[in-house]
Amino acid sequence: MNASPPAGRIPLKRLAPEALEDWLAARVEPAWRRRAVKQWIFARGAFAWDAMSDLPRGLREALAAEASLVSLAPVLATPSAQDGSVKHLLRLADGETIEAVHMQGERHPTFCISSQVGCPLDCVFCETGRMGFRRNLEQDEILDQVLFLQQALPPDSARPNLVFMGMGEPLLNFGPLVGALRLLGETLGYGGRRITVSTAGLPGRIAELAAAPVKVGLALSLNAADDATRAALMPALHKHRIADLLAACADYARRTERRVTLEYVLIAGVNDRDEDAANLRALTRRRPFKLNIIPYNPGATRVRVALPGARQAELARPTPEQVERFVGRLVPGVPGVTVRWSQGVDVGGGCGQLRGLQSGGRARGSR
Repeated sequence: MNASPPAGRIPLKRLAPEALEDWLAARVEPAWRRRAVKQWIFARGAFAWDAMSDLPRGLREALAAEASLVSLAPVLATPSAQDGSVKHLLRLADGETIEAVHMQGERHPTFCISSQVGCPLDCVFCETGRMGFRRNLEQDEILDQVLFLQQALPPDSARPNLVFMGMGEPLLNFGPLVGALRLLGETLGYGGRRITVSTAGLPGRIAELAAAPVKVGLALSLNAADDATRAALMPALHKHRIADLLAACADYARRTERRVTLEYVLIAGVNDRDEDAANLRALTRRRPFKLNIIPYNPGATRVRVALPGARQAELARPTPEQVERFVGRLVPGVPGVTVRWSQGVDVGGGCGQLRGLQSGGRARGSR
């Protein structure tokens, strides 16, 4: 099922900036009033025409008859008792639901944004993949996550960082993703250095993103330092060799003048051996990458995986001592290594935990 706006009405935030300007120009005069409408929609995040109190009532009613402003509605906010982050369950117009997470930061908050309902890749360490794939999000559904989360910020809050690390593979929803990135920059004022798109690894799409009219940060979900282990953890991506992925990332860094972040979900007994650290050190030495080590966040399901060399392992979170030992094998050979302990783990909002279930375990948007 595709997303559908209210019958007969145009979803304005689904339009490209030029098309939006043309649509408004045909209905709103003078130009300063068109700017006021866009200010309400984007800078002030209005989700209803009636909220635009300084516009004439007749204009608001005429615009409301033709165009919709909202693509989602809040269902449930779940705050973390550990770190203050908040996981939001949001319902779309067709009844499907997604999750977005507002994470606290020392200097800037971070919004974790979804790009699909479910995910087709089914990586073994990720709860979202166990949902299966439902559909891509539309451009306005991506934007509205940001606008909704912005509403909760205090007036003096620093500009948030945006990470496309929620539900789904962003580069498999390329058109709506790039459209949303354009509007985030051109109408909401988000600089490219405040935005990171995370991908499980699609070399062709990485090249397309490098050529797109947006320049944002890129993160590659690497998770293994050899092809066989990566194929066991991310079977849908087995045909993409690590060497090709890193070459695409190095090219992205060259073309955008931004270092690429490599994300490595560290799983006890799976990819945390000394030889894994040695291979990872060899792969990243003297290359334009940063490395984030992310301790695995267990989901609701116990998972066993078959590994190279006839090994079997149940996915488990490493202890702090295991994390420290692994990182110690990387430095000083690998510059820019950071351990990223996920926020919101206690409410299922951590990396790899967004899973599309209502409280009680019922699948969201189930039909």
